[in-house]
Amino acid sequence: MSRNHGISYEGLKYALNIKESYQSKEPLTVMGAAKQQRLLMPEHLLSNDLALMQYDDPIALAVIATRDPESPMALAAAIRMGPHAKCKELITGVFEVVSEATKHELVADCAKLLTKNAFSPEAFHLVRTRASNHVVEIRESYRRAMGDNLRALLDGKMEAREFVEEFIELASNGNLRIDIYRRLVMKLMRSDAVRPSVKFMLLERLDQFPQMVKLQIVNEVNSAPDTPEYQTLKQELRWIYEAKQKQPTPQSLQAAMNASSRPIKDMAAGTQIDFGAAAGLHRRNSIIKPAEPTIKRTANPPIMSSGGFSSRELSSWLN
Repeated sequence: MSRNHGISYEGLKYALNIKESYQSKEPLTVMGAAKQQRLLMPEHLLSNDLALMQYDDPIALAVIATRDPESPMALAAAIRMGPHAKCKELITGVFEVVSEATKHELVADCAKLLTKNAFSPEAFHLVRTRASNHVVEIRESYRRAMGDNLRALLDGKMEAREFVEEFIELASNGNLRIDIYRRLVMKLMRSDAVRPSVKFMLLERLDQFPQMVKLQIVNEVNSAPDTPEYQTLKQELRWIYEAKQKQPTPQSLQAAMNASSRPIKDMAAGTQIDFGAAAGLHRRNSIIKPAEPTIKRTANPPIMSSGGFSSRELSSWLN
C-alpha cells in the first residue's frame, strides 16, 4: 500500500490500536519530555508545532474524529486531518466520510466548512479559533459540574460513591489539563471537610487516574503527617501496593500454562489492579536473582510505624 495515496500499513495499524484503546476505555497517550507518557490533549492536536508520531497519520486521526466520545478531541483530530485531505484525493474522500460518521454535530459542521472552502487558510483559521474556544467552554462546564457535585457532597445531598464516580468521569471526559486534574484531586485528599470515605474511594480507583496524578497521590499520602486519618490512608495504599505485588504477571501465567495442562482461569481471577504498571512502578523483588543466596530480602518488608512507605520503597514506585 503506497503512501502516495496517503494511506499506509503503519497508519492502518495505528488506527486499529486507537480503536482498541477506545473499546477498552484506555486513554490516548503521547510521549512527552524525558520519555514520559502523557495524556493526548486537544491542544496537542491543534498545534502545528508538535510532531505527534502515530497521531499525525490521517487514518488514525479519522478514528479519533469519529470515535472519541468528547467533541473537543474529535474536533481537534478532524482539523489536524484537514491538511492531509487537502493534499491527497483519497484522504479527501475519507474526510468526507468522517463528516458523516462523526457523532458530534460541531465536528461535522467544521469538516463540511473546510471541504466547501477547499481547505483554504481562512477556513482553517476559522475552525481552529472555534475549536480553541470550544475546548475552553467544555472544560469550564465540566469544572462547574464538579463544583456543584462537591457542594452537594458537603451538604449531604450526594452519596460519596456517586460523587467519586462522577468526579473521575467528569475529569477524564472534560479533557482537563493534567495540572488542573492533579490540583483538584489533591484538594480533595487534603481537605478536612471531605469525608475519609471519599478519599478511600479515590485510592480504590487509583488505576483510573492519569500517571502524573497517581504519582502525586502516592507522594501526598506518603509524606502526610501521621494523623489517624492519614495513617489509615497509608495502610490502604500499602494494601494496594502489596495486592499488586501478589498479582501474577503475564509471564508467570504463561509459565504455569506451559508447565501444566491445568486451566489457569482461577489463577487469573480476582481484582485486576494495573496501578503499578500504569504508574510506571517496578516490582521491588524483580531485581533479586535466586542464584545469589547472599542477597537476602524479606518478601513482605516491615511497614513503617506510620503505616506508610520508606524512602527506598517510594523510590521504587516512582522510578
